[in-house]
Amino acid sequence: MDFELNESQKMLRQTVRDFAAREISPIAHDFDKSGEFPWDCARKMAGLGLFGLLTPPDYGGNGPDRFAFMIALEEVAAASAGLAVAMAMSGAASALVLALGSDEQKAKYLPRLAKGECLAALAATEPGGGANYPFTMQSSARLDGDAYVLNGSKCFISNGGEADIYVVMARTDPQKGPMGIAGLIVEKGMPGFSLGKKDDKLGLRSDVTCELVFQDCRVPRSNLLAEGILMPMAAAMAGIAMPAFGAIGVGLARAALDAATAYVKERAVAFGQTLASFDSVQYALADMTMKVEASRLLVYQAASMPERSPDVTPAFIAGIYPCEAAMEVAHQALQVFGTYGYTADFPVERYFRDARGLSLVAQPIELRKLVMSRIRLGLPPMTPPGGAPPARPQ
Repeated sequence: MDFELNESQKMLRQTVRDFAAREISPIAHDFDKSGEFPWDCARKMAGLGLFGLLTPPDYGGNGPDRFAFMIALEEVAAASAGLAVAMAMSGAASALVLALGSDEQKAKYLPRLAKGECLAALAATEPGGGANYPFTMQSSARLDGDAYVLNGSKCFISNGGEADIYVVMARTDPQKGPMGIAGLIVEKGMPGFSLGKKDDKLGLRSDVTCELVFQDCRVPRSNLLAEGILMPMAAAMAGIAMPAFGAIGVGLARAALDAATAYVKERAVAFGQTLASFDSVQYALADMTMKVEASRLLVYQAASMPERSPDVTPAFIAGIYPCEAAMEVAHQALQVFGTYGYTADFPVERYFRDARGLSLVAQPIELRKLVMSRIRLGLPPMTPPGGAPPARPQ
């Protein structure tokens, strides 16, 4: 399979790379320190059409083009992984509306999202259940006339408080277990919807996350995205979210590798030698380079698969290996810098923190591996907490 970029893709990559170097990198440290979302950068990204890469022209976008989306994510992540995560999660929510929404919902929400006029967020994780929310979800939505009455809370929600549009998972039929969960489109400012604690995180700080609180929030019945949403959501999201996390890992790892390469060329040791003269440093750079290149190929492979392919293995691998590689490359870069890398004077400490956070976004890496393995084995993707494991296939 040939992954050589065509001229249009090369132009997109260079355009976003130049933009990121000019507009994002110089201030990435500042909004990492403040923990604020860089709206000025986001609006300029919208001007480049980056928020519309997954949306068809009929709804104001310039896609859908998953491959282009992954290219853009890598370049943004090389400057700020946190901002790239915010872009990815908004894009994932948009893709879900595109895949499952009614014509009216698509016409109402997608043009605003594609033009970058607002952000979207996915809200599933809860304080008591974490990533095991299909079995532990407490949020409920009760149909009352022409509206659903939504109660509950969500935590660690990317774009929380910054987004105007939220795809919220809530239990509408407790008797159906995981299949009794629906997706509702909730707009910022709806009565009964408020924001809780904003998270003060170790890394990915420009991906603002916070708690969402719903107290008798009335959501119009027309805002029901889908009932029994888990399986169609998983199918719709496998080709977007998993490789998107991988693309962010590639950009982050590449930034760490570039920083380490430049540093060892300049860092004088003695007698006219630099760190680049040492075999151990050269070995480390070779190892880092291989991980970056292998990760990118895995993301490209997943992005090239047919949409909603029945084989989700490439998508899951693209959401696992590059994130693990990013942690390893960021760690090696910090080791190359030595004590200097442990200070805020150089960006590698931010890369190190962000890489760790990337392994936890949406689904911890361990859970991604578990789900992938169970799908390959023909087993249920998840089992209830404390429940008996499924029988082994004969």
